[in-house]
Amino acid sequence: MKNMNMNDNALMRMLNRAWRRSPVKKLTALAVMIVITVSSVTTVMADSRRVTVHYNDEIYSGSLTSSLTTMQDVRAQVVSMGLLTGEDDRISFSVNSETGETAIYLTSAHEVTVLADGKAVTATVYEGETVADALEACGVAVTANDIVSVPTSAAVSSDMLVDIERKSGVTLKADGVTKKIVTGEETVQSLLVSEGITLGEDDIVSPSLTTELTDDMEIVVGRVTYEEVTADEAIPFTETVTKDSSLPRGVTKVDVQGKDGVQTVTRRNMLVDGVVTESTILASEVVSEPVTQVVREGTKDPNGWATIESDGTVYDANGNQVVYKKLLSGRCSAYTGGGITATGAPAAFGRVAVNPNVIPYGTKLFICSPDGKVVYGYAIASDTGGACMRNSIIADLYYDTLSECYQIGVRTMNVYIL
Repeated sequence: MKNMNMNDNALMRMLNRAWRRSPVKKLTALAVMIVITVSSVTTVMADSRRVTVHYNDEIYSGSLTSSLTTMQDVRAQVVSMGLLTGEDDRISFSVNSETGETAIYLTSAHEVTVLADGKAVTATVYEGETVADALEACGVAVTANDIVSVPTSAAVSSDMLVDIERKSGVTLKADGVTKKIVTGEETVQSLLVSEGITLGEDDIVSPSLTTELTDDMEIVVGRVTYEEVTADEAIPFTETVTKDSSLPRGVTKVDVQGKDGVQTVTRRNMLVDGVVTESTILASEVVSEPVTQVVREGTKDPNGWATIESDGTVYDANGNQVVYKKLLSGRCSAYTGGGITATGAPAAFGRVAVNPNVIPYGTKLFICSPDGKVVYGYAIASDTGGACMRNSIIADLYYDTLSECYQIGVRTMNVYIL
């Protein structure tokens, strides 16, 4: 600690500190120094209580000149010890109840001015704080790309000036090249100028040229070109659908297959970076007209009948098309009685007897009358029919009951080989 009644070196140090402040404070400090110099010659207050002043990171000691009850008393005590305070300095004090010793705490206030975004903002910060604290006090935010004239970790000092140069980190895409740029330019247009990018009359820039730059902004320059192209293009055919009560519901039949027409078209295309984004027809000429597709749509509800079209198309009783390889039309008979078929499977409905030389065992069949009104349905060649071997009939149809056999009797049937 230092004693204010010590030598001239301490007095000079305090005088120099005061001298760096405002002119009024300088004159006051000089006057105080003279008073202290004189008073130090005639030592007084030997029996006063001790006082310690913690001024920023320095410590001074002396004697109380009077009791401290108000902040005005504290300031007067500090001045009496040759220490000058500013109006904004932080001052506090405490008294030890046992020893009566008093401690005064002083922290110097500093005015720091920050220049940013075309404005000057001044704030009061305190000894020991940093430029980062001053920026926060001024309400000025900086990014990693900004350039600050004083390191943000540096300690503040009185009348400090901090200049902020704004920089933006942007991505520029132009002419097939992508660049990451840190720039001090303010708008998209000024950035393009600084990068030597010349725009064509129709080129597209996103965002717009007047947009202010911000961090992480992406700027895209689209080069616009035009071309005229002549080519043959399809004219899609249309379709007409009529209702047909002779077809099962859900079944459609195409009577006339549609066909696209052809036209020769001249277009003016707008390309952005080589990709067509707009196309305008300049001229067109029809080379061939499209053929309309004609369709019939069935409306007949299922009635247990099969449907046989004039072109040979067959639909089962459920309206499903029967796809077949060959049609055999001739007399068929019916039989019953159970037993084992020639293929070893039990006799059952759907397993019919045939001449295996004509219809091999295992062949899948669909059997109905030529008008579709009598339907045996889907079957498989499983047994040998005696009459079939004599070529009197083409198939002997197995039924579960004799009455069903009587209903069929012997009649002409269509046997479709699937």
